[in-house]
Amino acid sequence: MPVLACNCFSPSPEARKWNELIKKHMLVGDAEQAILTYVNMQVLGLRADNYTFPVLLKAAGKICLSHIGYALHGQAIKTGLFAHSFLQTALINMYGTLDCIVDACKVFAKMPVKDLIAWNSMLYAHASNGQMEDAVHLFNLMPLKDLSSFNIMISGYSSCGEALSARSIFDKMAVKDIVSWNSMVSAYIRAGYMEEAHMLFMEMSVKNKITWNTMITGCLQNEHYTEALHLFDEMKTTNCTPDYLTMTSVLSACAHLGSLETGTKIHTYAIDSGLASSPHVTTALIDMYAKCGSIVQALQVFYKSQVKDIYCWNAMIYGLALHGQGYAALELFDKMRRKLVKPDDITFIGLLNACGHSGLVQEGCQLFNSMQEDFGISPKLEHYGCTVDLLGRAGHLDQAYEVLETMPYEPGEAILGALLSACVIHQDLETGERVIKVISSRACYLSDGELMMFANLYASCGKWEEANRWREMMNDTGIVKIAGQSVIEVSGEFHKFLAGEIGQQMIITC
Repeated sequence: MPVLACNCFSPSPEARKWNELIKKHMLVGDAEQAILTYVNMQVLGLRADNYTFPVLLKAAGKICLSHIGYALHGQAIKTGLFAHSFLQTALINMYGTLDCIVDACKVFAKMPVKDLIAWNSMLYAHASNGQMEDAVHLFNLMPLKDLSSFNIMISGYSSCGEALSARSIFDKMAVKDIVSWNSMVSAYIRAGYMEEAHMLFMEMSVKNKITWNTMITGCLQNEHYTEALHLFDEMKTTNCTPDYLTMTSVLSACAHLGSLETGTKIHTYAIDSGLASSPHVTTALIDMYAKCGSIVQALQVFYKSQVKDIYCWNAMIYGLALHGQGYAALELFDKMRRKLVKPDDITFIGLLNACGHSGLVQEGCQLFNSMQEDFGISPKLEHYGCTVDLLGRAGHLDQAYEVLETMPYEPGEAILGALLSACVIHQDLETGERVIKVISSRACYLSDGELMMFANLYASCGKWEEANRWREMMNDTGIVKIAGQSVIEVSGEFHKFLAGEIGQQMIITC
């Protein structure tokens, strides 16, 4: 991007047209083009005015380029426009967005007259960056507070997961609007207080689309999948029409439940409401069908989609991996490259999983090596984990352990568990005992799953005495293996069963 340079040319009648063009770019979300338009404006010798800079400062904040913000700040000073209070407020907002709170504070401190908007902008800069102690201090100093002031504090506490502090502000408010209620519901959800969030949700006399989406996504985040579907059905009976955010959330809930029947009904609703063409919804549909066992329907959604972004391609690769279609996933990756869609780190996690589930060791290792060499993507812990799993599944346990030792990350429970499981399957006691030593040296205590895996390793290799020792250790410490559970769907009803018990445990109607 060209370097911004100050000019001292006289204002031109054409400046207003350029201002409108800059605003137009911002309205469509193209902040970078707004900045480039301003650069072109300068090349023509046109001077910015006090209407130009606030829009440009907002653009600089959106594209997260602090050096552009500093350049604009300098120009505002040199052109004499810095004295305008609304431009100073725009600077505070920009520096807050860029996490340059010290600079925001300097601008705020030098303002000769601070109106309520300036106070709220500084308050928001602190609260949005998690600096709630500074926000509280400023809040108490404010000579006047309005509804926005209180809402900013609730939102700040919500972001920090401090639901009780948010509630103390909420209860002090003489007047509350829909933003206040939504922010408080969000605060409870972020803190994991779903019961309190639902109670507050039920108290609300007016609910908008944000309210419903906040509750539905909150249920999803807290693994209350059936409740998310209940809320979706209820939302459809109100004057709030579901949007693509609603659809992606409820489709994800279906994916977690394995509910193909409900997911298909939601797909039909998405088509009828015109939401199925959204790339977000397309991705969610592919993911849902794949996880519910219907890879054919996932492929149909994928190929019928007119617009495929990287998330859509990744979801299809993941779906094929889940169904053990390794060659199909690699073929899709080749098509993706021919379409000039640039892969990301998530793409390679899906591809490595696909190779692992299909026993494509050579192809998987080549992909892992090509990440950095051909695509400039540094492997993360997840990529190393997939590679260890790939080699372990194929019985190359020495190589898998070598990857474990040489990777620049501490191996997590998932990687160690996958390798140990492979040792059990392939009856490799030597490598398995090396993994056991790593797990035992790092863990403060051993879980039921780890103890059972240790016992299974020795049992698979015929070391029954050692296997019994680990089982006795599990019994002596009072650790009980967590019972498995299953959920099946019959005619729109979800039936939950626990392992070892007879009969119906729970019925949840969707």
